[in-house]
Amino acid sequence: MTIMTNAIIQGDVLEWALEDAGVDRQAVLTGLHLARRGPLDEHLTGPISVPLDVLKQLAEITHRSAYFLALPRPPEERRKSVKQDFRAPSSNDGTPRQLNPEERAAVRLANRRQEIASKLSQDLNAKPVDLARVIANNSSPERAAESAAKWLQWDRRQQYTVLKSKNKVFVALRQALESRGIMTNLVSVEGDSFRGFSLHHDYAPLIFVNASVKSPASRSFTLLHELAHLMRGTDKACDRADLQSRSSEESWCNRFAAAFLLPASDLSRYLEKNLKQTSVLAGDTYALKRISNYFKVSWYCAAIRLKELGFADNRLVDSVSGNFQDPEEQGRAPGKTRAEIRVTEYGYRFARLFGSALSEAKVSQLEARKLFRLNGAELDQLIKLGRGAD
Repeated sequence: MTIMTNAIIQGDVLEWALEDAGVDRQAVLTGLHLARRGPLDEHLTGPISVPLDVLKQLAEITHRSAYFLALPRPPEERRKSVKQDFRAPSSNDGTPRQLNPEERAAVRLANRRQEIASKLSQDLNAKPVDLARVIANNSSPERAAESAAKWLQWDRRQQYTVLKSKNKVFVALRQALESRGIMTNLVSVEGDSFRGFSLHHDYAPLIFVNASVKSPASRSFTLLHELAHLMRGTDKACDRADLQSRSSEESWCNRFAAAFLLPASDLSRYLEKNLKQTSVLAGDTYALKRISNYFKVSWYCAAIRLKELGFADNRLVDSVSGNFQDPEEQGRAPGKTRAEIRVTEYGYRFARLFGSALSEAKVSQLEARKLFRLNGAELDQLIKLGRGAD
């Protein structure tokens, strides 16, 4: 019996995958000893025989399957991980930076989930999600935040007093968004990666939050920042530099998120009645912590809102910017079972959508199990979890 030790892949497909992944082509080809097949600057074409261990490494490097690398020809241009109108996150100097391979893979997989959700939504005769009507053109962040809170039926009293942790506020925000047709993802992207991104769509608008950000208050801020991008029709990835920007569109989105979570009248009343002060100075960690805990927001969110309303100056904002970490609770683990983990990652709306599609034979059990990477019993649990969120 002959044991296969090599596999045949197509040079054009490998070149496409390396470019799409955003990796250092020359370093990969040299490191895996594929450069011996010709000059490094010569485009690979035709069939290439590679050892199975090299094929496995190529799949990991490009975030593609071995089956993908064995395709007879490269996919169409539209199958690229990142679309041309997708805006990259900003570097520390404010200029756009290149997405790293892990980020590109996360965007590609989110796009895939969005496409599937869109098809299923239309097959089930769902209505489009008209985000453009939520806020008026040229609205201030303050007015836009109030319009969004009203649209989401967001209960501020519940935020302040009923929900006892910042994590519960984040979970409630996700549920409010999903009840309005917006998909939310909470998936880890390792390394020095973005905080989140938005993908607008008529039937399946999507907000992605990087689960590697452990602070639930920071997750809430990212979620609302990306909502602002969605309502403005922008596909954008955001990093720390974007979420701390004080100019341009990013600043508008930051001010929107802060105004949503800290309405002016409520914050002013809290300062007067609970803290007995009219301003918060840099270094006043007691006041900042009290505000953060009452409103269930990050210290940075509280600081920029205080500054926006004239209760603080830039020195307070500067003190909680950069690499500052809130001395607060961490987000909960995604769950114990694989079904619970998938619902946490992809959202209850995605699970509900598949439950409806399965009941109406719009999708097969095999397709659903393959997408969620679950067995039959686990898929049944996921569908029940999705229905339980109604």
